Amino acid sequence: MSRSFRLLIIEDQPADAELMVAELVRSGFGPDWTRVDTMDTMLAALDPPPGVILCDYSLPGLDAPTVLAQLHEMHLEVPVIVVSGQMDEETCVKSLRLGAVDYLLKDRLARLGPAVEHALAIRRLTAEKREAQRRERETSAILAGLVNHSPAAISVKAVDGRYLLANGEFERLCGLAPNTLAGKIDAEIFPAEKARQMTELDARCLHTSIVVEREEEFHGPDGARSLLCVRYPISDSGGEIFGIGAIYTEITRQKRVESDLRAARADIMSRAEKLAAGNNQLREMDRMKTDFVAAVSHELRNPLTSVRGYVEMLRDGEQDPELSHRFLDIIDRNTASVLSLVEDLLVLSRMESGHAGSGQFRAISFPDLVEAAVATVAPEARQAGLTLQVRLGERLPTVLGDASQLERVLINLLSNAVKFSPPPTGNRPLGGRADVITLEVSAMAAGVRLEVRDHGIGIPQAEQARLFTRFFRSSSATDRGIPGTGLGLAVVKGVVDAHRGTIRVDSAPGRGTTMTVDLPAQR
Repeated sequence: MSRSFRLLIIEDQPADAELMVAELVRSGFGPDWTRVDTMDTMLAALDPPPGVILCDYSLPGLDAPTVLAQLHEMHLEVPVIVVSGQMDEETCVKSLRLGAVDYLLKDRLARLGPAVEHALAIRRLTAEKREAQRRERETSAILAGLVNHSPAAISVKAVDGRYLLANGEFERLCGLAPNTLAGKIDAEIFPAEKARQMTELDARCLHTSIVVEREEEFHGPDGARSLLCVRYPISDSGGEIFGIGAIYTEITRQKRVESDLRAARADIMSRAEKLAAGNNQLREMDRMKTDFVAAVSHELRNPLTSVRGYVEMLRDGEQDPELSHRFLDIIDRNTASVLSLVEDLLVLSRMESGHAGSGQFRAISFPDLVEAAVATVAPEARQAGLTLQVRLGERLPTVLGDASQLERVLINLLSNAVKFSPPPTGNRPLGGRADVITLEVSAMAAGVRLEVRDHGIGIPQAEQARLFTRFFRSSSATDRGIPGTGLGLAVVKGVVDAHRGTIRVDSAPGRGTTMTVDLPAQR
């Protein structure tokens, strides 16, 4: 089967042209050929371009050098075989330099077939090369566009650390003018510590031949920016590593969102904890109020029931005078207990309403105040086998306050000392140190100090911070079944605060308790 192709013969002798076509047919070709002998006819025959041109070297007005020059000017890559009746070596070399692919003599056309075969192969290879170059240019353009217009910062370094290329985003990241990065190293661009870190990461990437991911921070005109950098080794077609690629993706906004989410989560957790604590506190307050109602009911019912019973017995009028006096003493103590509880409730009520009575403040007479408080608590102390010891300092500074409220403070502190001091036993003689409750009033630089000391059961350290909370009762009291409402120390704290004073406790289980109240002097 003959191989067809378009053939242009530039020849003024038709017989010579037919001879060349015959030789090609004999060699297995079936050319679609055209003969021309002028420039105009040649130009017309070049559209579309033929597969091969056979050109007589010395055609009048259209020799081979002229044809080759015209093809070069028209950027046509058509293989030209120069055919001549006679050619010396200089003519052959000149033809090849001008672009001819081969040359031969008319009297040796046997080599025409292989020459055309060679020319067609050159044309095919040229076309393939041109297509490959086109694709390479296209691919290069795509890659250049991909790199240059990428929102990520991209760079490529040689193994010696010098930058080979970088896109505009990376140059902006480094604060450099466009197209000024090539050939530089990190030490010429970044601060010393930043350059050292980047060099270490590049070395790790090269030595391990693995992808290295790391969050990095860059400081520029717009402030700090957080970026995720991916470094990777770059190899040529032979597998030889020649550089390090790096892609920097902006994550500043993501980091800010993550930070905001962490802060929001922490805030939610904090609010949830506070809400849970509030709920627990409400439940505890509810429990304490329930206990308080029960305790108040008990504290009111017991003495009133006792009073009522002794009144009924007195009504009978059959008791001897001594027994009647005992009944009256019991009635007096019980009514005093009820009055004390009612007074605590009234003081708390005034504090709740914000009327602590600062308008009633007068200069306090501490001897009178101490005498009244001791007289109130003394019967209870005597019944418990305890001694109240008073130490009243001299030249006490003037303190302004509500005498009735401060008396309530002393009464509550002394009553607690009596309540939490165990009665004398056979192993502890009456009147010993453990049976003494001391009330000491002394002057200090800024005012007056009131101290109530006992040697009773004491208060655990963990519970001391809650002592002045309403309705709170220590485990020492509940374990021993000591009655109470949990209001006494709350009243004391409220009154002391209203007088701009302070109160503190020093206690330990089995070591007794000291309550210290400091009241500021009048300015």
